[in-house]
Amino acid sequence: MKILVVYDGTLHAKKALRYGLKKIQEAGGELTVLQVFDPRLFIDYDAGPKAEEMARSEASHGLAEARQIVSEQAAGLAVRIISDEGDAGQKVREYVESERPGLVVAPPRYKELAKTLTCPFTLVPGTILVPLDNTGSPAASTDRIVYEAASTGSKVLLLGVVPVHLYSREEKKDLERVKKEITAAVKKLKRTLAERGIAVSEIVRSGYPDEEILKAAGEHAVSMILLPSGSAMPSELSKAAAILLDEADRLKCPLFLLPSADAV
Repeated sequence: MKILVVYDGTLHAKKALRYGLKKIQEAGGELTVLQVFDPRLFIDYDAGPKAEEMARSEASHGLAEARQIVSEQAAGLAVRIISDEGDAGQKVREYVESERPGLVVAPPRYKELAKTLTCPFTLVPGTILVPLDNTGSPAASTDRIVYEAASTGSKVLLLGVVPVHLYSREEKKDLERVKKEITAAVKKLKRTLAERGIAVSEIVRSGYPDEEILKAAGEHAVSMILLPSGSAMPSELSKAAAILLDEADRLKCPLFLLPSADAV
């Protein structure tokens, strides 16, 4: 996978860089660190003639810190560092169009980029969406959820999805039972994640899982989705994962598959 890290020297940017490095350590690929200095910000700047000089010095220091992080964490990995000038948003879009990365990682100040990029984009820190049903698949992957949240400094949003379309009017009792099971699964995982130091919130909705996942992702500015990859037990969430992967243009953030309950 090609990963682009948009870097500005902030603490969040350093966390984004470390996260990107971990990803290529795990899955292979290459990573590009892009820092963009915008001299237009200093036209008619009130802080004095040395403002741009000081900002350039700070940017240079931040880039040196990025090189240090790479040297400490990325031995043997394919990493390049690019320093450019101009509008950061435009430079990132140009890079995406020419290099076609599989993922862009950036600190929160660049959140508006998600609206204009043609590839998955994640903020660090951000919000990780974990959909749940009553099969228990995501709960079996608690370690992966904790890892992603801790690595990015992100909070977790648990989404319980009740597949009402599977039940007729005559199956109201069955629907109520499933809703209670899903709600219980959400609360159980919420307690587990909270005990492990992860900031977590919850919502429960009824509808087609793929549609509810997309709605929640848009409403809560989700930076990443973790979905089960499937198991021996039929799951509407597994179907939703297949639908969303086949229609990737509907997603504005990366979707990662959790291992199935059978594989854990």
